Amino acid sequence: MRNGLRKSAATAAVGVSALAMSLLGTTGAHADSQDGCPYPYVCIYNGPSSSTIVAQFRDITSYYQSTYHGPGFSVVNTRNQDTVWLRINYGAGDTYTCLSNASHDQNSIGSLGTLTGIMISSNTSC
Repeated sequence: MRNGLRKSAATAAVGVSALAMSLLGTTGAHADSQDGCPYPYVCIYNGPSSSTIVAQFRDITSYYQSTYHGPGFSVVNTRNQDTVWLRINYGAGDTYTCLSNASHDQNSIGSLGTLTGIMISSNTSC
């Protein structure tokens, strides 16, 4: 009787584990790409995100990396856990905008301003 109880407990544990993985997903999964931007990059396009990629960033920094992309650019963040801060100038000074990580739908932006800096942060939310 003890063997039957052990088998039942083991079967139940495997079932609960499989259910949890199907509901929560696995922790090692990552995005492959979005709009042609490969994981784990942040890509800048010279127009809409379906345009040509003109720059890619992937290093986490504590400062803004200088870049210059004129009006009509777009940015996509394919990183799973990292957020991206953008420094955009609309003519009246700098504005700072945060892009969520790839698991959120606010992980891309198109802008009529001029992109002057980008900072990838290890923070998981903006």
